Amino acid sequence: MATRESTRTRERRRIGSRPVPDEAYLGDFGAQPVRPAGGPDQGAAILNVIAGIWLIISPFVLGYTGADATWNPIVFGACVILIALARIAGGVRAAELSVLNMAVGVWIFISAFWLASSPQATWNDIVLGVVVFVLAAWSAATPAPPPTA
Repeated sequence: MATRESTRTRERRRIGSRPVPDEAYLGDFGAQPVRPAGGPDQGAAILNVIAGIWLIISPFVLGYTGADATWNPIVFGACVILIALARIAGGVRAAELSVLNMAVGVWIFISAFWLASSPQATWNDIVLGVVVFVLAAWSAATPAPPPTA
């Protein structure tokens, strides 16, 4: 009379050196490493969210007059916020998101000389472009945490 163990042994011989499917290790394919909450990259991303909020409300607070000067910080402030929130949430390519935010910071800085309609708009965009760029660079430069089991 054959036992269960002998049947399994026969299956192993028939399959070869590979394990029987019910004994195969499937692993955690696609699992992302868990990041500790409140790391330095998250602090920079949170500050970038605040900078994005200021970019959105600054045309109304500082009294911008031109349409381009008004809409540019609103649109790119929303981009900064969304990218920083994705960074905080731990996107799959978190460092690449910060590099994207660096590019937005460069655009905000350049647009100060091109689209700004007043000295307040110019200085606001110069300062916020530098702030967004530096915070995103800080966030991108933070090394990824080691994967946890």
